[in-house]
Amino acid sequence: MMPDKMRKGPKVEVEIQVGGRDPKSSPVAEDLNKLEMEDEDMYVQMAPRGTFTSRGLDPLVRNTNKLLPLFGQDPSYPKIGDVDVLPTDFVRVLSMFASAVDDAIEAGVLNPEMRIDMEGIMDDAGLMSLSGKIEMLAKDREFKRFLQEEKQEEPMEEPMAEMEMTPEMEDDLMMERM
Repeated sequence: MMPDKMRKGPKVEVEIQVGGRDPKSSPVAEDLNKLEMEDEDMYVQMAPRGTFTSRGLDPLVRNTNKLLPLFGQDPSYPKIGDVDVLPTDFVRVLSMFASAVDDAIEAGVLNPEMRIDMEGIMDDAGLMSLSGKIEMLAKDREFKRFLQEEKQEEPMEEPMAEMEMTPEMEDDLMMERM
């Protein structure tokens, strides 16, 4: 007989170890962590440095949120307080925009003056200039059309590259599947 209301017990976290080994210690996890750290370092180095206040940051974040939906992203990037270095996650977003703008310039859709260059940004004036470009991009019909065409041309799933597995890799894979 089932009671009308199921009693909820305390939440319990369980860590499953496959083959007696912590999943975080697998060679694949180590490689992935290394790649993520290298990626993070790249954006840290790329981040503009200077004196940035809400005067320049607020319009930049606001216009960034206007452009994010064109990239299939949620337009809810939070406000950034006064900083000396732009946050790496924000630099990632700006880099995504810069890459798309470069592609659009190469395709003849945008004027080369629209190029996003983060190296020269050192103060609020640089942020406001970038903010203006991003606002213009968010309104540019040709750029919107270009992004839509790019989405349609992308393959849904790229085939995995075949790689030769060593006996150790096969053993690790089998243990992970068990």
